[in-house]
Amino acid sequence: MKRRTFLFGAAGATLGASLAKPSILRAAASDPLQIRLGYQTLWSSAGEIFETLRHTNILALHGIQADFKPFTFGGPLAEGAVAGAIDNISAADAPLLRGSSRLPGTKVLHRSHDFRFAIIARPDFEGGLADLRGKRLSGPFSTTVFPRSVQAIVDAGVQDPFKEIRIVNQDIAEQADSLRGGLVDAVTTWDPTYERLIQQKLGKPIWTSSTGQGAGYQGLTCEWLKANGEDGAGRFLKAWTVATWWTSNNLAQAQGWFAATSRLDPSLLAAAAAADRHLRAPVKDLTAIDLVVTPDEIAGTQKVLDFLVAQKLLANPIDAASFYDGGPLARVRKQIAAGDHVDLAKISPVG
Repeated sequence: MKRRTFLFGAAGATLGASLAKPSILRAAASDPLQIRLGYQTLWSSAGEIFETLRHTNILALHGIQADFKPFTFGGPLAEGAVAGAIDNISAADAPLLRGSSRLPGTKVLHRSHDFRFAIIARPDFEGGLADLRGKRLSGPFSTTVFPRSVQAIVDAGVQDPFKEIRIVNQDIAEQADSLRGGLVDAVTTWDPTYERLIQQKLGKPIWTSSTGQGAGYQGLTCEWLKANGEDGAGRFLKAWTVATWWTSNNLAQAQGWFAATSRLDPSLLAAAAAADRHLRAPVKDLTAIDLVVTPDEIAGTQKVLDFLVAQKLLANPIDAASFYDGGPLARVRKQIAAGDHVDLAKISPVG
């Protein structure tokens, strides 16, 4: 059977038929699709789902072969996609859209997971967000957590945070040592680093995200979509859906794999799982896995991008909605509902 190809029309058009077919069609269905997957080793719970893909035969069952490339957070991962080193962008909305805007034709296809984030201050810090005036705050600028946290500070009455607070750009991997050594007074962070800072008594939350405020997304690059068509995107979306289901029902195993990769205590991952709609309790029915990106989520992303422009952290406006395409996932969900999916009993760890 021939693979269908995608259509890219004007901005925001759905994937379909205008992309050229790949120059060399695979001779047989058994010839696996190749994909280079970037993932964040300090981001729960997407990390656990990627580890499930790494350590089980789920990708193989969907006719996919993958290489996995680790990154510490979303900014460098998006840059990896722009540089052509990976075929996906798995990140929160700001770095995902920043990267996608530099790769015309890249499409955001699904939500990956829910996560929590916070502003964590040193244990001896007194007060709330407004009391950060004159203090030292760090966070990775090229993330979604950073602008959303700064927006919360503005909402608390700090109208010009970059003048009233000493804000520095810092990798999330450096946060624990910075708080421990008193180099900063507070950090913008997310799980599992969030939970690590609390358990090690290196800080306390002075602001936390609301339920549903933190969401991860995933897009595939234009070049990969051109080469692999609608069939390739459908296979990948099915594989991710199945991996989410398997992770939900084998959470301890997936957390063990992710903890080994991240070199963290597995106990740090429980709080992150509790924040995710699919991992807080086992999801028995595959059709209950919902990865749809809602209009409200896209509108929230647009607010973040507009805030970045207003704060001069983003040079040019980005129209968020033009990068999202729910068509492929809608087709996959219909297929799964009709029973068109791999035999879940055949899933097993590999390697």
